[in-house]
Amino acid sequence: MGNVANGMSEISASVNTWQRLPRALFGLAVLAVVLVLPGCATYSASFATVESATANRDLEGAVQSLDELKLSGTDEALHHLNKGTLLRLQGRYAESNRHFDAAKAIMEKFNAISIKEQMASVTVNDTMKAYEGLPSEQMMVYAFEALNYLQAGDPDGAAVEARQFDVKQHLIAEKNSNAKYLSGAFVRYLNGMVYEAAGERDEARIEMQKAVEGYKAQNSGFPLPSALVADVARLVAGKPAASEVVFILHNGLGPSLDEAVIRVRNPDPQNGSAFLSLAIPKFVKRSLPVARVVLSAGTSSATAEVVEDVNDIAEKSLDDRLPLITARAVARMVAKNIAAGKAKKEGGDLLGFALDIATAVSERADTRTWSLLPGNIQMARLPLPAGTHDVTATYYSANGNVIGSREFKGVVVRDRRKAFVSDYLLNPPAPPKAPQ
Repeated sequence: MGNVANGMSEISASVNTWQRLPRALFGLAVLAVVLVLPGCATYSASFATVESATANRDLEGAVQSLDELKLSGTDEALHHLNKGTLLRLQGRYAESNRHFDAAKAIMEKFNAISIKEQMASVTVNDTMKAYEGLPSEQMMVYAFEALNYLQAGDPDGAAVEARQFDVKQHLIAEKNSNAKYLSGAFVRYLNGMVYEAAGERDEARIEMQKAVEGYKAQNSGFPLPSALVADVARLVAGKPAASEVVFILHNGLGPSLDEAVIRVRNPDPQNGSAFLSLAIPKFVKRSLPVARVVLSAGTSSATAEVVEDVNDIAEKSLDDRLPLITARAVARMVAKNIAAGKAKKEGGDLLGFALDIATAVSERADTRTWSLLPGNIQMARLPLPAGTHDVTATYYSANGNVIGSREFKGVVVRDRRKAFVSDYLLNPPAPPKAPQ
């Protein structure tokens, strides 16, 4: 009920604000919208360059392209999320975590900010609101930071992230009580391994049991990870961990959002806008290159399991938010139409023509996402004796063909400890759409 009440407050505020705008101020707002919107379009179109460089393993080029994008202050969290991801893929774990920490601070700030302070989102369009991340994205930051600490050999730092995640996930669950897909199952599975690496076996058992419950609750569409079930049984029995390599694959790119625009001629254009426009985000699922991963070292091998379906969670999240997004867009359309009619009566044909253009182009759907999230995450766990090993990850397509492999030389496995390694594989991104 809290989300609905907040949404209704935003819609009411939108109508009231547009109705109170004086003609001169409305004209300035129109000018600002026309100047700002091209920048938003440039960011969306230009991100294909970042994705292309990432797919080609030109991570330095991807970082440079990201830094060159023209960002507004409303996209600051997105910049940090994506740069943190690129730095993580490069193995620059400390730098990556600095950007993830910055993103978390911004998202927390805008989660708590008042409706009035983000009024542009309900008076112009949703892209004017500072990006605060989907709940699933807010949780995934903790997983990536923990992995950075683990791969840097700092399980205690990872344990700090695990404890912070527990608090965050409870807050998200309270705000989204019907969203079982926000159980944070994958992050809890990872955190169970974090706690065990930090020597906190009781915490590890509790966290992995929560992960099992979370996977069942969120009905992920893939089997409960068998390695997780085995971990729970082992921890309950008080048995020690095996020496093993834990491999994480960032598979493909997560979802993007497109814009669905409905624009109809106003039957009464003299008392409002020439056209009535409504724009809402549309889910676009991107293809995943890897169907199966086999991790091998010498004669030993293990097949990866899907541990997080980022696409599925994002789609469910959009479906949950869409009714409120649509209601807010309708309210903006009505409010803009009333304000345009008032301004036309007071300002004449010239202002009326400018307003017709501005109201047509100002309605934009918020299509921003953490673009470099994987489409899904796969995990392979390969028991190996303590020592130094050369480990190979082999990637297979859905039809069983080998599409690539990566060799990790000199992986050090300590007795009854886990060594964490990771990789990513992307399909080349589709070319950007021409401007509408």
